[in-house]
Amino acid sequence: MTNMQYNVKNHHHSAVEKKFKQPIKIARQLQQQYETDVGSFFAEIARFPLENLCKILIELPSDIFGEAFSRIPHKKMAAALSYLASDDLTDFLQRVKQYDQDYAKSTYCLLAPDEQAEISHLSQFSADQAGAYMQMELLSAELTDTLSQVKQKIRIFRKEEPNSPIFKLFVVDAEQHLVGILHFTDLILFDENDTMQTIIAQATIHHHKPLSVHATTPVEKVIQIFEEYELSIIAVVNDKEQLQGRIVFEDVYDLIRMQEHNQALKMAGTDYEAEEESLDSARKARLHWLFINLVALCCAAFIVSLYKDTIEQLVALAVLMPIVAALGGNVGNQAVTVTVRKLALHQIDWNNAFPVIKREIVIGGINGMIMGGVVSIITFIWFQQILLGLVIAIAIIINLAVAGLTGSMIPLLIKKFGGDPAIASPLLLTTATDAIGFFVFLGLAEIILI
Repeated sequence: MTNMQYNVKNHHHSAVEKKFKQPIKIARQLQQQYETDVGSFFAEIARFPLENLCKILIELPSDIFGEAFSRIPHKKMAAALSYLASDDLTDFLQRVKQYDQDYAKSTYCLLAPDEQAEISHLSQFSADQAGAYMQMELLSAELTDTLSQVKQKIRIFRKEEPNSPIFKLFVVDAEQHLVGILHFTDLILFDENDTMQTIIAQATIHHHKPLSVHATTPVEKVIQIFEEYELSIIAVVNDKEQLQGRIVFEDVYDLIRMQEHNQALKMAGTDYEAEEESLDSARKARLHWLFINLVALCCAAFIVSLYKDTIEQLVALAVLMPIVAALGGNVGNQAVTVTVRKLALHQIDWNNAFPVIKREIVIGGINGMIMGGVVSIITFIWFQQILLGLVIAIAIIINLAVAGLTGSMIPLLIKKFGGDPAIASPLLLTTATDAIGFFVFLGLAEIILI
């Protein structure tokens, strides 16, 4: 997302982007290989080390993924899955289950008991809840633990979970309630025999009130918290405020990337799942929106038909009509994109939307004056008619101001009534800007020129 996606620090972005680049790059190469030489594709997969196998497979398109994992023996798959964090392990196995439930069940039975327990726990959360993105591997200490004991826990954790990042230490009481979060720079300032309770009481620079989310917290709220506090990690607790796991920035970044992709597809009138599934499903999803768009275009054509006599008397109007509509559509799309983004980031809602609406109207109006002046000069040079240049200038000013209004209002109204602004906004905007643009331009022409 723009501005380092939710304003998360640039060094975090670069590090995570670098880490994700390699599996994605390999998956893309495999996809090309699959399309040219299937035998070579499977031979290449067989050579991947277990620690990277699942990370690469998960990046493959749906149709290739389903065939790729089915060729891997259950024991090998179970061994490869053991290298994944609990959240990634659960996601991978759930995706496999969509294609082959028997394969998923057989592989699940070969996993270690603790991995099975993690999958069972994480599977209860839906994709829009924080628990679905929670890693249960974490480093925690009790208030009575000494610094020496914590160091030993760090050594054990690093040995047992070599691929799990260690960002901060979560401190809990005897009932596992989260009571503090410490940065590791806090720990080096104290003696070996100091307890976590002592360190928390004295570490005034880095310690703060524990920031956490519940496992059932909407994931959009989690993203908002990461953005607001510029976090690298956040604790996840249950209804009793007991520590359950953690969400790291890598998972949030991956989620942001997916949401951006989905939103872009929605605004283009396509669907992510349909695009990933097959050519026919993608075609049907796109055709659905084309029919709706056809209805919208018929509405604009009806407006034009009301002024067919005016157009017959002045053919130049037919030449200039697309300019008015196109400029209005462009300004409207800009307003829609900005408004949808603000809605996604929870920066605005219906109650505080007036400044955003006013801003888009002003921008559209001012740019309309500039573009209207330019187009009027071109029109005069082209057709040698001063009044025609005046008509199109006024029409452009009005249409661009209205486009700013409609482009900002439509997503807000759709959101208010429970719809998805990213899906319906561009379609409704096209209908509105075309119809209003033609109505204003042809109406003024009939009044002034005919």
